[in-house]
Amino acid sequence: MKRALLLSWALALLACGEQRVELFDACATCGDASVVDVTQRDPERCGPTLQHCEDDEYCIAGACVCRPSLTRIGERCVETSSDPDHCGGEARACSLCAGGACVSACPAATTECEGACVDTRTSPLHCGECGRPCGSDATCVDGVCVEFRPAPCTSCPCGCARACCTYPGRPTDAICVEGDACP
Repeated sequence: MKRALLLSWALALLACGEQRVELFDACATCGDASVVDVTQRDPERCGPTLQHCEDDEYCIAGACVCRPSLTRIGERCVETSSDPDHCGGEARACSLCAGGACVSACPAATTECEGACVDTRTSPLHCGECGRPCGSDATCVDGVCVEFRPAPCTSCPCGCARACCTYPGRPTDAICVEGDACP
């Protein structure tokens, strides 16, 4: 019994160390009160069940929810500002959607992607080109999917190895970005 308890304690410490290296860039320590619980914000290991969020989702407070700017309609997260099946709302359909309204042509600086007028420089569902979503652990920066990890604190600087940024649409969510530019 005592040996099993000691073994489980040792495994817990090892798991903590593995998570710290993988998620925190070795800038935090286990048990440090200033470190936030990244499973509450990590889209790869979200919440107590360590669920993987889908490409159109982000982990907020330990649950996979639609990324900022996306709205859950049924089982999907959609951009109601550009989705032609849900243009500006749940059941509003049109052949071409921009800014939540039915239009006859896409505005300048947007690209038509199957009836949706999107900015491929920033769209998490059409990053760089139509139909290319960023993974749940990436954000779209200048048309390129850039990987990130939740930072070990809520505001920059957080000791990130590369850039410390604010997740788009989430001012209280600091992320460590694998590139040199923030979204």
